[in-house]
Amino acid sequence: MSGDTSDSSSYFGGQEPDELIRSLVEKWPGTDGEMTLGCTFLDLESNDVFIRAMPPDAPLSSTAVACGNHVYVIGGIHKNDATIFGYDDVNDVFQLDLKDLERGWRKTTSMLFLRSFPLVLATEGKIYVFERIGSESFGEVYDISGDIWEPLSPPPEGIGLCDPVLDSSRSRILVHCNANDTLYAYYFDRKSWVCLKQKFCYWSESATIVDDVLYTVIYNYSGKFRSLEAYNLLDKKHLTVKWSSEFSGGSNNECHSVSFGQWQVYFGLGQP
Repeated sequence: MSGDTSDSSSYFGGQEPDELIRSLVEKWPGTDGEMTLGCTFLDLESNDVFIRAMPPDAPLSSTAVACGNHVYVIGGIHKNDATIFGYDDVNDVFQLDLKDLERGWRKTTSMLFLRSFPLVLATEGKIYVFERIGSESFGEVYDISGDIWEPLSPPPEGIGLCDPVLDSSRSRILVHCNANDTLYAYYFDRKSWVCLKQKFCYWSESATIVDDVLYTVIYNYSGKFRSLEAYNLLDKKHLTVKWSSEFSGGSNNECHSVSFGQWQVYFGLGQP
């Protein structure tokens, strides 16, 4: 992978943004003790990496998502020593036009509710934001063309939410209820919830769909990685996962998944 992390404003000329992976990163402070934020772009063909610096007033603990030709950085926290926790949640939204990088980041319409570490995904010109911790609202949705945020209706029962998973072929978003391990689907075309399976299994933070199979990372209750679960969404059956010799699942590993179009990548990280 290239070590070039220059703040390039012309690199994307003539390239489709969908050929790139983007994510929000934190560059740890220098001698001034201040945190600098940037948005990273990885070209899947050349493996070149470029960073587009965020504005000085951009919050920490936000989430980046791409929709069409734009990247949005949503929610987060600002330092506030006067509060009991030392920070305030924010509802800020920043936008970067990948076809007009010279314009840089700009603030756009704020969310309805304050959110730190929001769970975010985008599809069909809309951005869906879900509760992670301490928000007044379960979720909300941003219509990009109409430039308007609206509350997202909650599921029929209380839900301790893991990361949502986009099932675009069925026009739905899958979410998991930690309280009783129920798997729900939110059909965004008709704005309704359906319970897909009760006592599904426990998962934490990492899940993705490949060829109608939902892969989820399973942890035990001490927080140690236990296994990778595979569930066929068509047959509604759990499948057996066979580990390669290079990586055998075990309780001393932490596993994360990254999904990007047809690219599906799993990372296994050893814990001391």
